[in-house]
Amino acid sequence: MNPQPKTSSLSSNTKGGGLLRIAISVFTIVLIALGWFVATAAPYKAGSSFGHNMGWVGGGLMFFMLAYSLRKRFPFLNRLGQLRYWFQMHMVFGIAGPVLALFHSTFKIGAMNSRIALYSMLLVAGSGIVGRYVYRHIHHGLYGRKATLAEVEHQMKESAESMNTVFGLVPAIGENLAGFQSFALRKLDGAWAHTWHFLILRQRGRGIARATRHEAWHALDRMGHEQNWSHSELLTHRRLAKEQIDDYVEAVCSTATFVTWERLFALWHVVHVPFIYLFFFSVVVHVIAHYMY
Repeated sequence: MNPQPKTSSLSSNTKGGGLLRIAISVFTIVLIALGWFVATAAPYKAGSSFGHNMGWVGGGLMFFMLAYSLRKRFPFLNRLGQLRYWFQMHMVFGIAGPVLALFHSTFKIGAMNSRIALYSMLLVAGSGIVGRYVYRHIHHGLYGRKATLAEVEHQMKESAESMNTVFGLVPAIGENLAGFQSFALRKLDGAWAHTWHFLILRQRGRGIARATRHEAWHALDRMGHEQNWSHSELLTHRRLAKEQIDDYVEAVCSTATFVTWERLFALWHVVHVPFIYLFFFSVVVHVIAHYMY
């Protein structure tokens, strides 16, 4: 079992993902602190010039989120840039708009029209977060094109081929993973059976991957002792085995659940669109009520 060069890129990707999570966590903490300050110290009012303008900017950002839907549906807009960049804008505005609207409200609920507008916005934002989670299971990356079942199955086959080096360590490793694949891809009858299988599959996959990694690492420890590997060589082999096992289990889970995620995304879209119409209607009513009363 020879170490592969891609382990260094794996390490760099892991570090990059870790830095991104830290940055998001710090940004979230800062926003929460600012929100607490605005709610308790009341440095401005929702109806003040500053608060009023903040509400307009937040509402404008959420209004321009619709540009992504227009770009996706009308071919003549293709010349205005790739769809992935429009989706990036849709995601950023979908976060920045509600945040500005919350700061505009100073985290206080006012008249009935304000309440309806606020609750509608929170409903749309929450629905968008759920949609983002479902979206990433059927697309290539957060902003990538939609995957197909054939592509996911091909990825699983490639992962199975890369597992040959790990399979050779301990026969039980191949048996465990082959058993998990049979469990994941077996045919089921009934909606309840499909739902339960969908809910428990990744949890079971994580358990299988964890047990398989331990078996592989014990085998590598023995092999390293016999062949006098250095500590760094042993860590490299361990890292490669972990990557192969995790990729294989993830590919099996993705293949087994892909159709279900597609159906969930279609259902989410049916629910999300009416929420958007309700939100924009409530915002119009809120603005009219503000200027009339």
